[in-house]
Amino acid sequence: MIKNWIPTPRKIVQLLNGILLSTINAKIVRAFPKTFSYRKNGTREGMDRLTVANNLNDVKSDIVLRSATSDWFTFDQIFIHEDYNLKALKRYPEFEALYAKYVAEGTPLILDLGANIGLSGVYFRHIWPASKIVAVEPSEDNFRVLRENFGKDNAFEALLAGIASQPSRLTLTDPEVEKNAFTTTVAAPGSEGGIEGVTVPEILARHPRSKGYSPFIVKIDIEGFESELFSGNTDWVNEFPVLIIEMHDWLFPGQQTSANFLKTISRLDRDFVYLGENVFSIRNDRSAAVNS
Repeated sequence: MIKNWIPTPRKIVQLLNGILLSTINAKIVRAFPKTFSYRKNGTREGMDRLTVANNLNDVKSDIVLRSATSDWFTFDQIFIHEDYNLKALKRYPEFEALYAKYVAEGTPLILDLGANIGLSGVYFRHIWPASKIVAVEPSEDNFRVLRENFGKDNAFEALLAGIASQPSRLTLTDPEVEKNAFTTTVAAPGSEGGIEGVTVPEILARHPRSKGYSPFIVKIDIEGFESELFSGNTDWVNEFPVLIIEMHDWLFPGQQTSANFLKTISRLDRDFVYLGENVFSIRNDRSAAVNS
């Protein structure tokens, strides 16, 4: 039984796809758009080993998934359904133009907050290959797999930490849930152990514009802790033209976990697009001509 999981037709199909993909290399529904193909290279020590290929540019990545876990569900979301495919948005030509501008000036910066085993980072690496990708993940178990999936590629930077509004110590609240559903909470003052809570401004300070970095995309999937992340210190939000977030009111009914995020973006000149399970918050650069 997967904890904290509410069945919907899409999620049921994704779960069944994950089982079928991992066992007989088949799926119920055809992926669209079909950007990626993959080959399973066998299983060793409880890890399914795959090669993922981008059919648009022939770029390939070797990745691992933990057998018979929600890793296959996550794989289906990212590489089959392409939950983070910006081509699904009408403003995609703007993103392409911004990316080209940032590459010409230096390095686009992508933050993956709640990176799980790094599949979203690998996806962004394929789609936006000149970017620096900083991945933040609080689970040691997930982080070990993430490091293997990133390999020795210097485009990636991995932080074993949680993301928070202030520098802090955090704890995993339910380490027994499925691998893609770890949640964090602020540790009690004086408590021992826990993990580091880093902030987006701290990450940006390590990758400043003065060294050629341009904030481009921030992806957030932190299982309800967005309520704390957006509780303060949010000036960084409008640094990113594209913010992608999965909200979790469905997981924590009555707790208004999305309220602080909604308050934050309501004060900013940004579009709000709900697509699949994610909100795409897009900055409106009204003073800048995209093609200039």
